[in-house]
Amino acid sequence: MNRIDIHCHMVGNGDDINNLDNDVFFNPKSDNIWMTKTAYAMLEDNLRKQGADLNGDKTISTFEFTELLYKLFTESKELNGIALLAMDAVYNDDGLIDLEETYIIVSNRYLDNLVKKLNQRLKNDGYKDKRFYLGASVNPKRKDCLDELKYVIEQTDAVLLKIIPSAQHIKLMDIRHKPFFNMMAKAKLPLLSHVGPEYIFPEGINRKELDNYKFLQNPLSCGVTVIAAHCCAPVFPIYDKDHIKEFSEFMRTVNADGRIRIYTDTSGLSFSTRIPYIPEIIRLLDQRWVLFGTDFPVPIDTWQHLPFITYHMDITEYDKIINTKNPFDRDVLIKRAHGFGDSILDNTVKALRL
Repeated sequence: MNRIDIHCHMVGNGDDINNLDNDVFFNPKSDNIWMTKTAYAMLEDNLRKQGADLNGDKTISTFEFTELLYKLFTESKELNGIALLAMDAVYNDDGLIDLEETYIIVSNRYLDNLVKKLNQRLKNDGYKDKRFYLGASVNPKRKDCLDELKYVIEQTDAVLLKIIPSAQHIKLMDIRHKPFFNMMAKAKLPLLSHVGPEYIFPEGINRKELDNYKFLQNPLSCGVTVIAAHCCAPVFPIYDKDHIKEFSEFMRTVNADGRIRIYTDTSGLSFSTRIPYIPEIIRLLDQRWVLFGTDFPVPIDTWQHLPFITYHMDITEYDKIINTKNPFDRDVLIKRAHGFGDSILDNTVKALRL
Protein backbone atom coordinates (compact mmCIF):
# COMPACT_ATOMS: atom_id res chain seq x y z
CA MET A 1 0.00 0.00 0.00
CA ASN A 2 1.29 3.48 -0.89
CA ARG A 3 1.51 5.55 2.30
CA ILE A 4 2.51 8.94 1.01
CA ASP A 5 3.09 12.28 2.69
CA ILE A 6 1.60 14.53 0.01
CA HIS A 7 2.76 17.81 1.53
CA CYS A 8 6.53 18.09 2.09
CA HIS A 9 8.30 21.31 1.13
CA MET A 10 11.63 21.47 -0.64
CA VAL A 11 13.78 24.27 0.77
CA GLY A 12 17.27 25.61 0.20
CA ASN A 13 19.39 28.74 0.10
CA GLY A 14 20.63 29.26 -3.44
CA ASP A 15 21.15 32.92 -4.39
CA ASP A 16 21.63 32.75 -8.18
CA ILE A 17 18.45 33.46 -10.13
CA ASN A 18 20.19 32.14 -13.25
CA ASN A 19 20.75 28.73 -11.66
CA LEU A 20 17.12 27.66 -11.17
CA ASP A 21 17.64 24.31 -12.91
CA ASN A 22 20.29 23.31 -10.37
CA ASP A 23 19.32 24.78 -7.02
CA VAL A 24 16.56 26.26 -4.89
CA PHE A 25 16.49 30.06 -5.15
CA PHE A 26 15.91 31.80 -1.82
CA ASN A 27 15.28 35.54 -1.66
CA PRO A 28 15.33 36.64 2.00
CA LYS A 29 15.55 40.33 1.05
CA SER A 30 11.85 40.22 0.19
CA ASP A 31 11.11 39.09 3.76
CA ASN A 32 10.28 42.42 5.39
CA ILE A 33 7.67 41.21 7.89
CA TRP A 34 8.77 40.30 11.42
CA MET A 35 6.37 37.37 11.60
CA THR A 36 7.83 35.61 8.57
CA LYS A 37 11.37 36.35 9.75
CA THR A 38 10.50 34.69 13.04
CA ALA A 39 8.91 31.73 11.26
CA TYR A 40 11.94 31.19 9.03
CA ALA A 41 14.32 31.39 12.02
CA MET A 42 12.16 28.81 13.81
CA LEU A 43 12.26 26.44 10.82
CA GLU A 44 16.03 26.77 10.45
CA ASP A 45 16.57 26.21 14.18
CA ASN A 46 14.41 23.09 14.05
CA LEU A 47 16.42 21.72 11.13
CA ARG A 48 19.71 22.38 12.95
CA LYS A 49 18.43 20.45 15.98
CA GLN A 50 17.77 17.50 13.68
CA GLY A 51 21.36 17.56 12.48
CA ALA A 52 20.95 19.28 9.10
CA ASP A 53 23.83 21.74 9.61
CA LEU A 54 26.53 19.34 8.43
CA ASN A 55 29.36 21.90 8.12
CA GLY A 56 28.51 23.90 11.26
CA ASP A 57 28.09 27.26 9.52
CA LYS A 58 24.68 27.83 11.20
CA THR A 59 22.81 27.89 7.90
CA ILE A 60 21.02 25.10 6.05
CA SER A 61 22.02 24.68 2.42
CA THR A 62 19.93 22.93 -0.21
CA PHE A 63 22.33 19.98 -0.10
CA GLU A 64 22.15 19.73 3.70
CA PHE A 65 18.35 19.82 3.68
CA THR A 66 18.27 17.11 1.01
CA GLU A 67 20.62 14.89 3.01
CA LEU A 68 18.49 15.27 6.14
CA LEU A 69 15.31 14.55 4.20
CA TYR A 70 16.80 11.39 2.67
CA LYS A 71 17.99 10.18 6.09
CA LEU A 72 14.62 10.78 7.76
CA PHE A 73 12.67 9.14 4.92
CA THR A 74 14.82 6.02 4.81
CA GLU A 75 14.48 5.68 8.60
CA SER A 76 10.70 6.13 8.54
CA LYS A 77 8.70 3.05 9.52
CA GLU A 78 5.33 4.59 8.61
CA LEU A 79 5.86 6.09 5.14
CA ASN A 80 6.98 4.67 1.83
CA GLY A 81 6.35 7.81 -0.21
CA ILE A 82 6.93 11.57 0.04
CA ALA A 83 5.73 14.16 -2.45
CA LEU A 84 8.26 16.99 -2.63
CA LEU A 85 6.69 20.32 -3.59
CA ALA A 86 8.03 22.77 -6.14
CA MET A 87 7.25 26.49 -5.82
CA ASP A 88 6.86 28.77 -8.82
CA ALA A 89 7.64 32.49 -8.66
CA VAL A 90 5.35 35.50 -8.41
CA TYR A 91 4.40 36.98 -11.78
CA ASN A 92 3.02 40.43 -12.56
CA ASP A 93 -0.05 41.23 -14.65
CA ASP A 94 2.07 41.10 -17.82
CA GLY A 95 3.06 37.51 -17.04
CA LEU A 96 6.65 38.41 -16.20
CA ILE A 97 8.52 37.27 -13.11
CA ASP A 98 8.39 39.68 -10.15
CA LEU A 99 11.53 39.02 -8.12
CA GLU A 100 10.80 41.76 -5.60
CA GLU A 101 7.76 39.83 -4.36
CA THR A 102 9.20 36.32 -4.78
CA TYR A 103 10.39 34.60 -1.61
CA ILE A 104 11.50 31.23 -2.95
CA ILE A 105 11.63 29.39 -6.28
CA VAL A 106 11.84 25.62 -6.53
CA SER A 107 11.69 24.99 -10.27
CA ASN A 108 10.01 21.98 -11.80
CA ARG A 109 13.13 21.05 -13.76
CA TYR A 110 15.36 21.18 -10.70
CA LEU A 111 12.97 19.20 -8.52
CA ASP A 112 12.17 16.63 -11.21
CA ASN A 113 15.87 15.96 -11.64
CA LEU A 114 16.41 15.79 -7.87
CA VAL A 115 13.52 13.36 -7.36
CA LYS A 116 14.91 11.07 -10.07
CA LYS A 117 18.36 11.14 -8.47
CA LEU A 118 16.95 10.45 -5.01
CA ASN A 119 14.87 7.54 -6.30
CA GLN A 120 17.91 6.03 -8.00
CA ARG A 121 19.81 6.45 -4.72
CA LEU A 122 17.00 4.70 -2.84
CA LYS A 123 17.18 1.82 -5.31
CA ASN A 124 20.96 1.59 -5.03
CA ASP A 125 20.74 1.62 -1.23
CA GLY A 126 18.22 -1.20 -1.19
CA TYR A 127 15.05 0.75 -0.35
CA LYS A 128 12.97 -0.79 -3.10
CA ASP A 129 9.64 -0.03 -1.44
CA LYS A 130 10.30 3.71 -0.94
CA ARG A 131 9.92 6.52 -3.45
CA PHE A 132 9.93 10.29 -3.71
CA TYR A 133 7.29 11.95 -5.91
CA LEU A 134 7.25 15.25 -7.74
CA GLY A 135 4.71 17.86 -6.72
CA ALA A 136 5.07 20.41 -9.51
CA SER A 137 4.20 24.10 -9.34
CA VAL A 138 3.08 26.37 -12.19
CA ASN A 139 1.74 29.86 -11.65
CA PRO A 140 -1.16 30.33 -14.11
CA LYS A 141 -0.26 34.04 -14.29
CA ARG A 142 3.04 33.38 -16.04
CA LYS A 143 3.09 34.20 -19.75
CA ASP A 144 4.13 30.70 -20.74
CA CYS A 145 1.95 28.88 -18.19
CA LEU A 146 0.42 26.48 -20.72
CA ASP A 147 3.84 25.55 -22.10
CA GLU A 148 5.18 24.98 -18.59
CA LEU A 149 2.13 22.94 -17.65
CA LYS A 150 2.52 20.87 -20.82
CA TYR A 151 6.14 20.19 -19.83
CA VAL A 152 5.02 19.04 -16.36
CA ILE A 153 2.31 16.77 -17.78
CA GLU A 154 4.26 15.24 -20.65
CA GLN A 155 7.87 15.19 -19.48
CA THR A 156 7.67 14.55 -15.73
CA ASP A 157 5.95 12.10 -13.41
CA ALA A 158 4.33 14.89 -11.37
CA VAL A 159 1.61 13.51 -9.10
CA LEU A 160 0.06 16.92 -8.35
CA LEU A 161 0.43 20.64 -8.92
CA LYS A 162 0.88 22.91 -5.89
CA ILE A 163 0.04 26.60 -5.56
CA ILE A 164 -0.27 29.12 -2.74
CA PRO A 165 -2.61 31.79 -4.16
CA SER A 166 -1.57 34.56 -1.75
CA ALA A 167 2.18 33.95 -1.95
CA GLN A 168 2.04 33.66 -5.75
CA HIS A 169 -0.55 36.44 -6.36
CA ILE A 170 -3.02 34.04 -8.01
CA LYS A 171 -6.68 34.96 -8.32
CA LEU A 172 -8.21 31.52 -8.67
CA MET A 173 -11.54 32.84 -9.94
CA ASP A 174 -9.95 34.69 -12.86
CA ILE A 175 -11.65 33.32 -16.00
CA ARG A 176 -8.37 33.69 -17.88
CA HIS A 177 -7.10 30.65 -15.93
CA LYS A 178 -9.76 28.34 -17.38
CA PRO A 179 -7.58 26.99 -20.26
CA PHE A 180 -4.93 26.20 -17.64
CA PHE A 181 -7.38 24.32 -15.43
CA ASN A 182 -8.93 22.57 -18.43
CA MET A 183 -5.49 21.23 -19.38
CA MET A 184 -4.98 20.00 -15.82
CA ALA A 185 -8.36 18.27 -15.82
CA LYS A 186 -7.67 16.54 -19.14
CA ALA A 187 -4.36 15.22 -17.80
CA LYS A 188 -5.99 14.19 -14.47
CA LEU A 189 -3.40 16.27 -12.62
CA PRO A 190 -4.81 17.27 -9.19
CA LEU A 191 -4.41 20.75 -7.75
CA LEU A 192 -3.05 21.09 -4.21
CA SER A 193 -3.98 24.62 -3.17
CA HIS A 194 -3.33 26.35 0.12
CA VAL A 195 -6.48 27.56 1.88
CA GLY A 196 -6.70 29.54 5.10
CA PRO A 197 -4.04 31.65 6.84
CA GLU A 198 -0.47 31.62 5.49
CA TYR A 199 2.30 33.04 7.69
CA ILE A 200 5.50 31.60 6.19
CA PHE A 201 5.53 33.90 3.15
CA PRO A 202 5.37 37.72 3.36
CA GLU A 203 2.82 37.84 0.55
CA GLY A 204 0.75 35.24 2.39
CA ILE A 205 0.08 37.93 4.96
CA ASN A 206 -0.18 40.84 2.52
CA ARG A 207 -2.69 39.06 0.26
CA LYS A 208 -4.43 36.66 2.62
CA GLU A 209 -7.80 37.26 0.94
CA LEU A 210 -6.61 35.15 -2.03
CA ASP A 211 -6.45 31.96 0.08
CA ASN A 212 -10.24 31.60 0.27
CA TYR A 213 -11.51 28.03 -0.19
CA LYS A 214 -14.57 29.34 -2.08
CA PHE A 215 -12.31 30.33 -4.98
CA LEU A 216 -11.58 26.65 -5.62
CA GLN A 217 -14.91 26.59 -7.43
CA ASN A 218 -13.21 27.74 -10.64
CA PRO A 219 -10.78 24.77 -11.03
CA LEU A 220 -13.53 22.44 -9.76
CA SER A 221 -15.90 23.69 -12.45
CA CYS A 222 -13.25 22.80 -15.05
CA GLY A 223 -13.12 19.22 -13.77
CA VAL A 224 -9.90 19.47 -11.75
CA THR A 225 -9.63 17.28 -8.66
CA VAL A 226 -8.70 19.65 -5.84
CA ILE A 227 -6.83 19.08 -2.58
CA ALA A 228 -7.38 21.94 -0.13
CA ALA A 229 -4.41 22.08 2.21
CA HIS A 230 -4.53 22.21 6.03
CA CYS A 231 -8.27 21.45 6.38
CA CYS A 232 -8.75 25.25 6.24
CA ALA A 233 -7.68 25.36 9.90
CA PRO A 234 -6.76 28.68 11.54
CA VAL A 235 -3.18 29.15 12.71
CA PHE A 236 -3.78 31.53 15.61
CA PRO A 237 -7.09 30.87 17.43
CA ILE A 238 -7.73 34.47 18.53
CA TYR A 239 -6.49 36.26 15.42
CA ASP A 240 -7.76 33.93 12.65
CA LYS A 241 -11.44 33.27 12.05
CA ASP A 242 -12.56 29.63 12.16
CA HIS A 243 -14.08 28.63 8.78
CA ILE A 244 -13.85 24.86 9.27
CA LYS A 245 -17.62 24.35 9.51
CA GLU A 246 -18.30 26.35 6.34
CA PHE A 247 -15.43 24.58 4.60
CA SER A 248 -16.83 21.16 5.54
CA GLU A 249 -20.21 22.18 4.10
CA PHE A 250 -18.47 23.30 0.91
CA MET A 251 -16.75 19.90 0.62
CA ARG A 252 -20.02 18.09 1.31
CA THR A 253 -21.76 20.02 -1.47
CA VAL A 254 -18.97 19.44 -4.00
CA ASN A 255 -18.82 15.70 -3.17
CA ALA A 256 -22.60 15.30 -2.85
CA ASP A 257 -23.05 12.75 -5.63
CA GLY A 258 -20.55 10.31 -4.11
CA ARG A 259 -17.66 11.15 -6.43
CA ILE A 260 -14.82 12.83 -4.53
CA ARG A 261 -13.90 16.01 -6.39
CA ILE A 262 -12.30 17.77 -3.45
CA TYR A 263 -9.99 16.37 -0.82
CA THR A 264 -8.17 18.08 2.03
CA ASP A 265 -4.91 17.26 3.81
CA THR A 266 -3.69 17.16 7.40
CA SER A 267 -0.51 19.15 6.79
CA GLY A 268 0.41 21.52 9.60
CA LEU A 269 -2.25 20.23 12.00
CA SER A 270 0.38 19.03 14.50
CA PHE A 271 1.52 22.62 14.99
CA SER A 272 0.79 23.69 18.57
CA THR A 273 -1.74 26.44 17.86
CA ARG A 274 -3.85 24.20 15.60
CA ILE A 275 -4.33 21.43 18.17
CA PRO A 276 -7.65 22.83 19.49
CA TYR A 277 -9.20 22.47 16.02
CA ILE A 278 -8.50 18.77 15.48
CA PRO A 279 -11.65 17.49 17.28
CA GLU A 280 -13.79 19.82 15.14
CA ILE A 281 -12.06 18.66 11.95
CA ILE A 282 -12.55 14.98 12.81
CA ARG A 283 -16.20 15.58 13.70
CA LEU A 284 -17.06 17.53 10.55
CA LEU A 285 -14.94 16.02 7.77
CA ASP A 286 -15.56 12.63 6.19
CA GLN A 287 -12.17 10.89 6.44
CA ARG A 288 -12.65 9.49 2.94
CA TRP A 289 -11.92 13.06 1.83
CA VAL A 290 -8.77 13.46 3.93
CA LEU A 291 -5.16 12.82 2.84
CA PHE A 292 -2.07 12.61 5.02
CA GLY A 293 0.43 15.47 4.88
CA THR A 294 3.04 16.75 7.33
CA ASP A 295 4.03 20.22 6.04
CA PHE A 296 7.66 19.32 6.82
CA PRO A 297 9.92 21.15 7.69
CA VAL A 298 7.29 22.93 9.80
CA PRO A 299 8.20 21.69 13.32
CA ILE A 300 6.37 18.62 14.61
CA ASP A 301 6.76 18.89 18.38
CA THR A 302 5.43 16.69 21.17
CA TRP A 303 4.89 18.81 24.27
CA GLN A 304 1.61 20.29 23.02
CA HIS A 305 0.15 16.80 22.73
CA LEU A 306 0.15 16.13 26.46
CA PRO A 307 -2.81 13.84 27.26
CA PHE A 308 -4.51 16.36 29.53
CA ILE A 309 -4.38 18.96 26.75
CA THR A 310 -5.41 16.77 23.85
CA TYR A 311 -8.46 15.12 25.36
CA HIS A 312 -8.62 11.43 24.43
CA MET A 313 -4.93 10.64 24.02
CA ASP A 314 -3.85 8.11 26.65
CA ILE A 315 -0.47 7.99 28.37
CA THR A 316 0.70 4.96 26.36
CA GLU A 317 0.12 6.78 23.08
CA TYR A 318 1.84 9.87 24.41
CA ASP A 319 4.84 7.87 25.62
CA LYS A 320 5.22 6.33 22.15
CA ILE A 321 4.99 9.76 20.51
CA ILE A 322 7.63 11.43 22.68
CA ASN A 323 9.99 8.51 22.13
CA THR A 324 9.62 8.62 18.35
CA LYS A 325 12.39 10.86 17.02
CA ASN A 326 11.58 10.62 13.32
CA PRO A 327 9.34 13.66 12.58
CA PHE A 328 7.42 11.91 9.79
CA ASP A 329 6.59 8.91 11.98
CA ARG A 330 5.84 11.19 14.92
CA ASP A 331 3.32 13.10 12.83
CA VAL A 332 1.59 9.85 11.83
CA LEU A 333 1.39 8.77 15.48
CA ILE A 334 0.07 12.15 16.60
CA LYS A 335 -2.73 12.17 14.06
CA ARG A 336 -3.57 8.55 14.76
CA ALA A 337 -3.79 9.30 18.50
CA HIS A 338 -6.07 12.27 17.84
CA GLY A 339 -8.54 10.10 15.95
CA PHE A 340 -7.52 10.13 12.30
CA GLY A 341 -7.74 6.63 10.84
CA ASP A 342 -5.01 5.09 8.73
CA SER A 343 -7.33 5.60 5.77
CA ILE A 344 -5.88 9.10 5.41
CA LEU A 345 -2.58 7.42 4.51
CA ASP A 346 -4.22 4.97 2.13
CA ASN A 347 -6.42 7.55 0.34
CA THR A 348 -3.52 8.98 -1.61
CA VAL A 349 -3.69 6.43 -4.43
CA LYS A 350 -7.20 7.67 -5.21
CA ALA A 351 -6.27 11.32 -5.36
CA LEU A 352 -2.84 11.58 -7.00
CA ARG A 353 -1.69 11.14 -10.60
CA LEU A 354 0.30 7.97 -9.97
